[in-house]
Amino acid sequence: MRFFSFLALFLSATVAAEAPVSAKLMTDPLRESVQTEVSVSGNVIVGVMTLAAAGAISKNQIVVQSVANSADNVDTTDNVDSAENQVCLRVASRDGIYTSRNIYALPADSNGQVLLPYKSALEDVVRSFDADEIALAATPGGCDSGGSKFYLLSAGDQAGPSQVVIYLNSFGATDVSYKHDATIMPCDYISEGRRTTFDYICRLDPIDAAESPEVTIIRERFGREQPSITITIAGTAEVDVPQ
Repeated sequence: MRFFSFLALFLSATVAAEAPVSAKLMTDPLRESVQTEVSVSGNVIVGVMTLAAAGAISKNQIVVQSVANSADNVDTTDNVDSAENQVCLRVASRDGIYTSRNIYALPADSNGQVLLPYKSALEDVVRSFDADEIALAATPGGCDSGGSKFYLLSAGDQAGPSQVVIYLNSFGATDVSYKHDATIMPCDYISEGRRTTFDYICRLDPIDAAESPEVTIIRERFGREQPSITITIAGTAEVDVPQ
């Protein structure tokens, strides 16, 4: 009997050790909204995530890689209200009907995946979207902070590798591609459904995030170049992206 009690405790401790630590939701309750009438607005970069992350929203399994809480981004005073400890999570459906913006405080001692709690009061709406109809983006600091750094979002219950994608609002561009190192690859136009918040998807080849790789988004409108956008992606080294 003692053996089985010890075994149960050991297994429980092992599961607990493998479970991601949880960030603190600073904007409690979750800030989310549904609007039936929306106009085209927002940023070019709408989502930086694995494909599996889309399904993680309704299951409260959204995680950010621990590189988001690296030493150069953490306030050593352990002040969770400090912007250095915070991550802004933005979620937007492709049709623009569902949006949310929330701030999380990362635990200073996190090592591995960090869960971003997402208990939606609009669960039926969130569940109604397919995987390619909703985009997630996480950036350091508050939601009003600028910058070009994005943290990779994935699913806490993700089994195996999942492709890394970038969702874009082209703002009328007719050709969109991305550049990493010396390689330029085309992004795919989304031709179906309502495309209010994003209309292109870039599917990334395997990249190493050990040094926070840079990806440049290149846009053209009928042959005329539009301003390019360079972003840094953190956390992709922990996700094996298939060719």
